[in-house]
Amino acid sequence: MSGPYKGALFLASSYDADDDMFPLAYGLFGSENYEDWLEDVIGERDVIIISDKHQGIIRSVSEVFGSENHAHCYRHIKENFSSFLTTLNTKGRKGKENALQMLDSITYARLDCDYEVAMDTSRTFNHDLAKWVEESNPQHWAISKFKKMRWDKMTSNLVESFNSWLRHERHHNICVFFIKHMDKLGSLLVEHKNGLVKWNGCIGPKTKEKIALNIGKCENYITYLHLGSSMKVSNGKTFLEVDLMERTCTCKAWQMSGIPCDHACAAIRRMGFDVSDYVDDWYKYNLQEKIYSRSMHTLVTHDMPMIDEDGTVRDALGHTYPFLNPPTTKRPPGRPRKRRIESQFM
Repeated sequence: MSGPYKGALFLASSYDADDDMFPLAYGLFGSENYEDWLEDVIGERDVIIISDKHQGIIRSVSEVFGSENHAHCYRHIKENFSSFLTTLNTKGRKGKENALQMLDSITYARLDCDYEVAMDTSRTFNHDLAKWVEESNPQHWAISKFKKMRWDKMTSNLVESFNSWLRHERHHNICVFFIKHMDKLGSLLVEHKNGLVKWNGCIGPKTKEKIALNIGKCENYITYLHLGSSMKVSNGKTFLEVDLMERTCTCKAWQMSGIPCDHACAAIRRMGFDVSDYVDDWYKYNLQEKIYSRSMHTLVTHDMPMIDEDGTVRDALGHTYPFLNPPTTKRPPGRPRKRRIESQFM
């Protein structure tokens, strides 16, 4: 919170079936620590949590969901890596850019062999950089090393979007904050629900764009029919195997994202099928409709105490109470921050 009423806003947010923000739960606590995060973490489902590497989050997520379900935000990893580069001699700005590109290659490599090639390139460039990667738990952020399905979600930018979305409400006291947030949240959910009329078919507009991009890539691919449900696809450089029944491709993009990759699109179209039928159900109209089918109850305030112009608190029965001042807080060290610092890797 940024006003006189201090505290830490805890948020769990997710994506709906068309990749829009869907807040799940939030709460206000005294500070960001292990005990408060453990209390706020919700449910006992097999879900993937993406967050920064705050020790309180790491401990609580590990205890509730298991460390194997915790993916670290790549944006924060890259920022830490960039800070580490400043301590090394990386041959100026160009050297730093090359090192960051190598980190991208390591992170986004889907196959173990591609990961090892990227790591070898990094070692050749600077052994300390490769050592930094190895010591930074890549199993929590590199795609090929993370064993659970993360739907190609690499960052916690969704949380940053939520923080930005509430930037004007954060200076209010807790009660006013919740009231204003519920009104804002209600409008957002209604907007997303009404957006269902824009769905032309079983998948949403954003998913359609991704499929259209993959179809555009595969226009010149060559496909070879095999017995069963598997097909060989050539992109002009390599051969890959696509299995339409198992919904897999040897590039692993399909099974990692739930959306047919360009190789899968080539195979699906060769068979005369509709690519959208091979998109995972998590992106389908039926799920989006289910997400926004429930009712949201408002916060009733007819018995809420009111504050007179002179600051006196008056309840619904007319009883008066001394004005409640904000709690006394210590000024944090350093100069006050004028505005939220945006990441250079958003």
